[in-house]
Amino acid sequence: MSEPRSDATSPRVPSLPEGRYDDADGQSGVMGKVVAAFLVALVLAIIGAGVYTMYRLNATPSISTEVIGVEAVDDSQLDMTFTVTRDEPGDAAYCIVRAQDQSKGELGRREIYIPPSENGTVQITTSIATTARGFMGDVYGCGNDIPAYLQR
Repeated sequence: MSEPRSDATSPRVPSLPEGRYDDADGQSGVMGKVVAAFLVALVLAIIGAGVYTMYRLNATPSISTEVIGVEAVDDSQLDMTFTVTRDEPGDAAYCIVRAQDQSKGELGRREIYIPPSENGTVQITTSIATTARGFMGDVYGCGNDIPAYLQR
């Protein structure tokens, strides 16, 4: 093995020019952390506001239904009675009801306007025109985004 040379100079660490860079007194590190925390909080607030806005725009108040009774009047008409329960009874709603045969084939349908009321649950009786004798009826669905042709 060879021994290190005694006349070799040790590598020098280059020194920074005086006054070019600020001294690390600790304030710049704290200030950077404060700015970063503020930006993270701002981004989270913007995301939260966006999520809340999308929820409010797309949320539909709860509307539930229950069929009370069905009567096949003749080969061209089915009478149906059902209840509509709304979270916000002061808002109008509409429901689509269907008449079906024994194999659940659709024989007729109708859209029903549900006016605002003071009660959370209202009972509706309607007639559905059918192409053959109806066997059963159901409520296909309800909503509060009422089509223009149904609005009163």
